[in-house]
Amino acid sequence: MGEVPITRLILSATLFLILTSCSLAPFSPNTSGQSYGAGKVKASVGNVNSTYHIKIGTGVSESMDIGFVMEFGAISTSALFFKYSFMNNKTGLSNAFEFGYGSTDTTKFYYSGLISSLAFTESFELFLNPRINIVSTDSSDIELGDENGNIIINEYDVTYLQLTSGMNLWFSENVGMTLYAIYFAGNDIETVQDTTTGFSFMFKY
Repeated sequence: MGEVPITRLILSATLFLILTSCSLAPFSPNTSGQSYGAGKVKASVGNVNSTYHIKIGTGVSESMDIGFVMEFGAISTSALFFKYSFMNNKTGLSNAFEFGYGSTDTTKFYYSGLISSLAFTESFELFLNPRINIVSTDSSDIELGDENGNIIINEYDVTYLQLTSGMNLWFSENVGMTLYAIYFAGNDIETVQDTTTGFSFMFKY
């Protein structure tokens, strides 16, 4: 399967997911400032905030990645994401901008942020991902005041900050794991506990 068919597959699946499921911005982060690389594919599966997530993306150039993420459980949502690495190193410091979007008839959200990572080796990397989420939803997708995992939403139109920090561990060239903690801040969002934790198994080829 070549670069063009992979890209078309991701875009088609993403459009389907965005049209069928959406409530809040995804919790699972992008975990590296490094790009995937042109024609390369990266996938991950894991759990965060009482939701399971599946993410797949491809490098459309040496610096630009696109992909989609789907989460289901306490909250169901899906999004198309873009990532542009403006500092891109296999070891050392890497930095990238990200943008995500998802919508249905009743919900729409955007998010944008920065991903900074420091790779000590090609097997061990620390990362920091601050981003802002802007969500407009209604009662058909979420109930105000309910606990959705660790998250409580008190308004249907909400803007909140999300800060994720964690580490990536690669067991081989193609298989790895990421562990992270998320902190939320905003006037109309609450957390039951201060920290939301998550993990993913990662695969790249």
